[in-house]
Amino acid sequence: MKIKIPVNHNFYEEAPILESELCEAFAVKISSIKNVKSLFSSVYELKLGAEQLKQIRIISFKKSIFFEPDEERLILRLYSKEKLDKEKEYFIQTGLYAGTLFYKGCKINITSKYGDVFLKRMLNFVNDIYIDNEQTKAKKDETENQFLFIIAYLFIQTLEKAAVLGLPQEYERQHERSHKVRGSIDFNAYLKRDIPFQGKLTSVFKERCYVQEVVDVLYLTLRKLEHLFGQDIHNRLHGISQLLKQHYSGRFVTNEILQKAKAHQSLNNPLYNGFKNVLEYAGIILLDKDLMPDDVNSKMATTGYLFDIAELFELYLEKLLSRNFNNWSVNAQEKVDIYQHKFYTRPMFPDIVMKHRTNNKVAVFDAKFKKMDMSNKDVDRNDIHQIHSYIGYYNDRISTGGLLYPLSKEINIDEAHSNNLYGMQNNHIRFIIDGIFVNEDSSMKEIIQKEGEFINRISSVINEN
Repeated sequence: MKIKIPVNHNFYEEAPILESELCEAFAVKISSIKNVKSLFSSVYELKLGAEQLKQIRIISFKKSIFFEPDEERLILRLYSKEKLDKEKEYFIQTGLYAGTLFYKGCKINITSKYGDVFLKRMLNFVNDIYIDNEQTKAKKDETENQFLFIIAYLFIQTLEKAAVLGLPQEYERQHERSHKVRGSIDFNAYLKRDIPFQGKLTSVFKERCYVQEVVDVLYLTLRKLEHLFGQDIHNRLHGISQLLKQHYSGRFVTNEILQKAKAHQSLNNPLYNGFKNVLEYAGIILLDKDLMPDDVNSKMATTGYLFDIAELFELYLEKLLSRNFNNWSVNAQEKVDIYQHKFYTRPMFPDIVMKHRTNNKVAVFDAKFKKMDMSNKDVDRNDIHQIHSYIGYYNDRISTGGLLYPLSKEINIDEAHSNNLYGMQNNHIRFIIDGIFVNEDSSMKEIIQKEGEFINRISSVINEN
């Protein structure tokens, strides 16, 4: 049984599953309804600090984090409610972690909500690739697995970048018997084979060769992705694919070979340092057997693979703004210490801080990967209080503050932008709700167009003051 649900789902219990809808929702026959109901037999809650998380792999897109993650962040909650004279209701709530979870034999795919094209666009920015109109074709069943899509895409992107300077190489000792001497003579071989002298000598020399373990891991990873996603994965890796095929040893990759590849000394060379991430992604793809645990039915343990979609969205916005505002420095998660030297000192971490390079003005934003239909309830009370705290810290330097979302509805500036903080006329600090309009059917061209409109709106706001 399996089910597909978006991130940040059902927070207000607005989308219950009725008992009569369970079979269709979990893609099972009526005979398996008991297994489905067992998922909701008690309140099941998975949070970031849960003990079960030890068996769940979480991919992070950031190289460093300044603070401990909130252990109370929700990943998944399952429960049911009975109402008098009404059909029993079943609830699935999700947080901001997308990916694949396995619980009591059920495959739970938590998706990014706004489609694979927008997900691909955000991944492009994480890998510093800003122009891409290609579409990755995959088998229908596999595209449901958001985590596999993420890892496959990151593997292809990082391999493309890392291989610009060639595949990792090392010096290997070679033996050659010929009429010419290359390197030095192997006297042991000479004594054994060349007395009396027959016109040939065995010489020993060192030659640069591709690291075999790395070649084997990369080749078999591409073969597996080709099986899952089709021949399209070779479009940007054609030369690399041919080279790997030519030097592949023909052996199957074991965990021991994978670990040798990941720990190989050639990766310490700055030229090949990028292959560390490539091999990390390759290991997940190769060894996790289609990301399905060996025996999901025998244990109650929750296993799976997740990534923080909010973190990805934040990085995407940071790089989008940084690329388009050359007169501003753009910093993510800038540490702000309040009440220093007091026992109640606290650090704060605004998502995005923009500082003008000449006039020292500041714009501060928080990125929120949440539903935004331009209604009052979409703006969380805690979020709006938090951003106003950040604005207050920068005092006279601040020109603009706001919350940035993936928008589900076209923006109305008159309703979303305020010329004065708190809506009061005693200041000139602008406050905005803004973002990029995107939906599940958006094409890459449409997303790029909406990015341009977003940049124009931000530019008009922060450069006016």
